[in-house]
Amino acid sequence: MRRILLKPRWTWCPQGGLRENHAVLVGGDGAILDVLADAAGVDAERVDLPESLLLPGLINLHNHAVSAPLFRGLADDIAPGDLPGHIVFSLLMPIGDLAAETMTPEEIGDVAEMALLEGLRCGTTTVLDVFRLQQAPFIDRARGLGLRSYSCPYLFSTPGFDMAAAGTPLYRPEGSADPGLDAIVALFDRHDEGPRGRTRIGFGPHGPDSCTPDLLRRVDAKARELGTIVSIHAAQNLHEVELVRQRHGTGSFAHLRDLGLLREGVVLAHAMYATDEEMEMARVGGAAIASCPLAFARSGRFVPLARFEASGVRLGIGTDGVTLDMVQEIRTASIFAKVQSGTAHGLSAERVLRAATRDAALALGRTDLGVIAPDARADLVAVDLGSSRYQPVWDPLKALLTNGAASDLSLAMVEGRVLLRDGRVTVADAAAVTRRGARVVERVWQEALRRGRIPRSVAERAGRIAP
Repeated sequence: MRRILLKPRWTWCPQGGLRENHAVLVGGDGAILDVLADAAGVDAERVDLPESLLLPGLINLHNHAVSAPLFRGLADDIAPGDLPGHIVFSLLMPIGDLAAETMTPEEIGDVAEMALLEGLRCGTTTVLDVFRLQQAPFIDRARGLGLRSYSCPYLFSTPGFDMAAAGTPLYRPEGSADPGLDAIVALFDRHDEGPRGRTRIGFGPHGPDSCTPDLLRRVDAKARELGTIVSIHAAQNLHEVELVRQRHGTGSFAHLRDLGLLREGVVLAHAMYATDEEMEMARVGGAAIASCPLAFARSGRFVPLARFEASGVRLGIGTDGVTLDMVQEIRTASIFAKVQSGTAHGLSAERVLRAATRDAALALGRTDLGVIAPDARADLVAVDLGSSRYQPVWDPLKALLTNGAASDLSLAMVEGRVLLRDGRVTVADAAAVTRRGARVVERVWQEALRRGRIPRSVAERAGRIAP
């Protein structure tokens, strides 16, 4: 690739602060060569970004790409009596199982690609995605779009979940299913590009309630051996917390610590019910928390972002496959922290953007991501602040967090390759991808209705069946 000279109005780096009227020179090998106050005479293809704010690409630290369109609208506005128990066990997991069972590999790829394009249009250049093994076509679709991906296929010690009469999760006998560890290692051998690669494969044990201690020890050992990451749901709901305490006599975080999984290279998804003591355990151990505020807000719950911040734990932001819009997600995180702390500074614009860039990169073990500096990888996004919603611009970071919209994204690149320019995706026919993916999801919904997997009251309100 030819060298590219990006010329934004503002450039922000989590380590170097905000600079005005500087240029960023990207080399043909996909690395940032320099940040220049004076770019006169530089031999490179020039990309003018007037009134744009240039940022490190946003890192979505916890996502379920195939689930995002599958549950869009379906899992919202759930009323009392709609579900027999917790939404994860009575709606999300069963329909996710149905989708994995009924979709072909090509259809899975179409849905994943539709979601990935949505994320790209919202500023995501790196995504950590957790999915069922059948949904592995995600890997090639992410690579084909040029995105940076960390794929962490699920592992379970139980073949699935049912609901007990009381509405609580009913775990089938542990050890009765092939957890898929060998299959993930095979995916690693086939796809992983190494510590500085664009496509990486990790492990996604579902949680300390659905994985036996033996399986979690094996995951820890294999992840260390391969030099890759682990993503695990932890303290995400009270059913999990109570079951872990019943079985192991301790909290979820202490249980993971005892198994070697409260350390650097481990991403703890949600931590919704983690205590202050558990957050301190994670901080000391070096594990990161991936918080997804909108996923819980739609069920009427505040994610404890102010407590995460006060604990000093490494914090990243994810979408959990709800909106896929990282701009909206980081704004929500900042607002939640302000409300919870009762302060106006809460998670400031600079702080929450650092969580979605530099801190998330470090959680993935990447010192070459999440920064705009020489030798870093050129994963970059630019947002056009020229529209009336931002003007006049006092502080571009605050302008973005207060009024920003993903539709104002003017550029996105990964390793110096332009994936989006002037708001348009350059690496795929986005409209065609969306049509294909939407057709697949509609078919799964119809099958879920036929099998009674969608509550009648939910289907009636959506006009899918007659009252």
